[in-house]
Amino acid sequence: MATNQVDIKRDNFENIQKAWEGDLWDREHLGTQLTNYVDRLQCGAVLALDARWGEGKTWFVRHWAKHLDDTEHNVIYLDAFANDYLEDPFLVIASEIASKLDKSAENKPLVHKFKKAVAVMQQGLLTLAPTLIASMISCALTGGIIPLIKIDSEKITDKLDDAIDKVTENIGEKVTEAIQAKIDSYEEEKSSIIAFKQTLAQLAENLDKPLVFIIDELDRCRPDFAIRLIERIKHFFDIRKIVFVLVMNKNQLINGIQHIYGYDNESSKVYLEKFIDFDIPLRNHVNILDKNKSNLEVISKLLKLVGEESVDIALVVLLSINKDISTRELKRKINLYALLKKEKLENNIFIALGVIKGARDLFHDMERIAVLIMKMKQGNENVSGLNMAHFNIENFKEIVEKEFNVELLIINDYLENVSMMEDLRTRYQHNTYEIEYTKFLNKYAFKPSEEMQYHLFQQQYLNYIENSVWLEG
Repeated sequence: MATNQVDIKRDNFENIQKAWEGDLWDREHLGTQLTNYVDRLQCGAVLALDARWGEGKTWFVRHWAKHLDDTEHNVIYLDAFANDYLEDPFLVIASEIASKLDKSAENKPLVHKFKKAVAVMQQGLLTLAPTLIASMISCALTGGIIPLIKIDSEKITDKLDDAIDKVTENIGEKVTEAIQAKIDSYEEEKSSIIAFKQTLAQLAENLDKPLVFIIDELDRCRPDFAIRLIERIKHFFDIRKIVFVLVMNKNQLINGIQHIYGYDNESSKVYLEKFIDFDIPLRNHVNILDKNKSNLEVISKLLKLVGEESVDIALVVLLSINKDISTRELKRKINLYALLKKEKLENNIFIALGVIKGARDLFHDMERIAVLIMKMKQGNENVSGLNMAHFNIENFKEIVEKEFNVELLIINDYLENVSMMEDLRTRYQHNTYEIEYTKFLNKYAFKPSEEMQYHLFQQQYLNYIENSVWLEG
């Protein structure tokens, strides 16, 4: 491996100096749209920002939060995963809102009143939780084992009465009184909820702009915590001028609902939709699958972050990535390439190709890159393969110049060499071909050898990359 140090850039979300700096995917476009939308949204809402893992959701909402803060919006960012050790998310949400309003609201007595309402609500939510009651009943009956009560359909009323009497006798006076007190306090708790929501609504109404509450990492939370958090928002925080943005992999959350409630997939989707007003898919405004000059610049910027300046490497990466690659996976592969690259560019084009494609047939993969480029010329759309013995390198260079506005070095040299090899082979100049082909392979091999053959060349790269895949973790 190369001896030079590699600087792998990591996002520092706690200290963003300038919103949207390093925005390779033009996410600012969506951020501007969302800001304008939120400014018009006075009714309050729950938005779901949906994308699969690794698509840059956290990068987007962190930079959007910085943008909102810079433009004097009221914004809260919460990492839900960092708080999912808690039993109930109500206090986390309420405390974040109270803290924000304490800094910005002019009516301090009203903020104090809201904090008191939060305390009352939290006490009510935690008092004699159903799981605690069930546990106490179980232990009181038979040391933790609840006997199976078989109820004859003809005597169901009598059996139920007997069962209730037996439970009441066994659970003890204190638990019975506690349950009765819970029933008696129902109206009081209902009044507490009304008072809580009225106080919060009063505070929100005094805000110049809606409060944007971003809740990130929902899909990494315990399923029960994530679902309860969404339920709490709808039940207690559905207030005018408060907009919640839930950042999630929606399919993952639907799977969690299936697990918790036992619903089928469709019912789980319907259940989740009850709590969400609008879905916002996070899409790259820049489509990295388009093999064009703009996206070559995107790849070049990513490579420059890890110290790679070669446009040949950038083009190899751009033309090798597949349609399913996520932003995170692309960055991970570029970081892996940076750790594996050698001093020689002749090695590095194949290292880059192997990291992206898997190093199973490097020469074939390089030919596919040449085919993709040749197909970019009008009239060549149906090209599926190349006759390398008669390969027109000047035509290839013209297409690269027109489509990408760059001049390649290593790739051009490689294709010229391949063309020369094929010309020798097709003219049956076996002795000359064998000598020149060995030289050709050694030019790009890690360890030159007089006995070099393609399968040995291929194995060098395969072993080098596969023995280093642990670096991806």
